[in-house]
Amino acid sequence: MKMKGILVPAMLLALVATSCMQAPKGDKVDTGDAFKITPYEHGQELKADVALSKIDWLGTKPGGEHVGTLSIKEGSIFVDKGQIIGGKFTMDMNSIAVLDLQNPEMNAYLVNHLKSADFFNVDSFPQAYFEFSSIVPITHNHEEGEELVPTHRIDGNLTIKGITKGISFNAKIKLDDGQLQASTPQFLINRTNWKVNYGSQSIIANLKDNIIHDEMGVAVHLTAY
Repeated sequence: MKMKGILVPAMLLALVATSCMQAPKGDKVDTGDAFKITPYEHGQELKADVALSKIDWLGTKPGGEHVGTLSIKEGSIFVDKGQIIGGKFTMDMNSIAVLDLQNPEMNAYLVNHLKSADFFNVDSFPQAYFEFSSIVPITHNHEEGEELVPTHRIDGNLTIKGITKGISFNAKIKLDDGQLQASTPQFLINRTNWKVNYGSQSIIANLKDNIIHDEMGVAVHLTAY
């Protein structure tokens, strides 16, 4: 009986520790070499509304997480006969914001660390980019009550810290009367593909309690007209 009383709390502690180690939820994007971008010389240009467009991000570590936003500086989407044929948007890396830390000093410390060479090296790479390669309609058998049902599969090139990788993810896109609204469910990118290696257990040995998960959550919200 005494041994059983010791084992049960030990098992509970192990379960809690395992749950704290979990990376953020979401579909892992397919990441590989940059896609070939087919030139397009026609179509209607829709300009991104930067006041209504943003990136949500989530970073996690054992026992904790941080959430924030990133602003879209500018962008253009090209549409022809009701179909998106291409486009590109630029992210302002100096706009990195942390939303979960209310203490001003702690908030500023984390923002500055994220902007430093340990993470996104914003002084050298003040902008990041995403360029569409293909946008293909998809059918999706969704569960009742699901809020964001993807309508399209997107391939494109994501450039961070001067490194360009091809990624693929799903998005809900609505194009109506010259206005485009696009949102994605949270998806996961592996930050080490863009040499954001700080705290990565897969890159750096003996980190002990300083581990940060490689996968970070990203959700895109884009309005253009």
